[in-house]
Amino acid sequence: MKQRIEDQKQKVGWFCTYTPEEVIHAAGFRPYRLIPRYTEGNSTVEDALPGNICPYPRKILSNLRSGLYENMAGIVVANSCNAMIHLYNVLKEEGSFFVYLLDVPRRQDKKAVDYYTLELELLADYLGSQGKPVEGQSLRRSVEIYRQKNKLLEQCCQRYGFTTGKAFAKNLYNLAMEAAEMEPELFINKIKKVVKEEGTGKQGNKPQDNGKVSLLLAGGLPPQGLVEMLSEQQGLQLYPENCAGLRYLQKPKTDLPSGKNNNRKEILKLTARSYLQKPPCPRAFNRQARNNYYRNLLDDLQIRAVIYHDLIFCDMCHYDYLMLKELLEEKNIPHLKVKSELGEEDLGQLKTRVEAFLEILE
Repeated sequence: MKQRIEDQKQKVGWFCTYTPEEVIHAAGFRPYRLIPRYTEGNSTVEDALPGNICPYPRKILSNLRSGLYENMAGIVVANSCNAMIHLYNVLKEEGSFFVYLLDVPRRQDKKAVDYYTLELELLADYLGSQGKPVEGQSLRRSVEIYRQKNKLLEQCCQRYGFTTGKAFAKNLYNLAMEAAEMEPELFINKIKKVVKEEGTGKQGNKPQDNGKVSLLLAGGLPPQGLVEMLSEQQGLQLYPENCAGLRYLQKPKTDLPSGKNNNRKEILKLTARSYLQKPPCPRAFNRQARNNYYRNLLDDLQIRAVIYHDLIFCDMCHYDYLMLKELLEEKNIPHLKVKSELGEEDLGQLKTRVEAFLEILE
């Protein structure tokens, strides 16, 4: 019954992890992460999006035209790059749902928080006009739900994700995907059982010395087949660093004011600050923050090798790789850069290059 109720609730799709799921949820919708899927007979998109832009929005548009995503009330498109702006313009013209453009600052200072707070107020007003009004009380309830969800995810990462070796990456990746797609209340109930079954032992967030090579999968959103391919390698402990992996699971928990203060603007400001403080992505205009983030991952997870997935036609991935490459050379960590267009047709070539790289780690 619960699953049927979830399926009946209208979805609002989102792409960028800086998009506040809490605000979407407070408007009565089910936040739903739009990730490219492999399907038979995908629709062509060359009439709307040329082949020389990022494959992420191209794959999404193809999936949408193929009717893959059901029960969509609307989509929130974050102004994360030029390719997403192109997708927003196309969806405005041909979508059967509402489309909203959310401007996300690329900085993390006080002015950025104030600006993003205003953007979230506009988003809340718009979503409220399409669903339920986003008021202080409903917003506070949604923020508390997502705070509980993020706390449970943190526990899973500490006790399960960061310390287990068997099928680690595939399970962690699937965990992040499920967390971004399920109704949060249902996900909380499900993950509580997992945490309970795993036990309450304090293992910390350091990887266990199990003889496996700790490998970081960095860069842009990877093809699902690449994650599955690496997760099947017996000698690897894989950590997928991307917005569908660690950077989603490590989102900060929004601290609400004590008492029952339901001032909407104050809650939105706390939400804005929380999202801007999450682990930075390549689009952030803060090279030092990104560099520090990589340094911490390499040290804390005892990374011995890195595979960088470079999305074709993604400038931010290109620049991010150049920064990481300098750091890896400084630490003498072997690495491999691979490229793809998020399609199954890329997997054969990827498999050949990845297997050759992994041989040097043995």
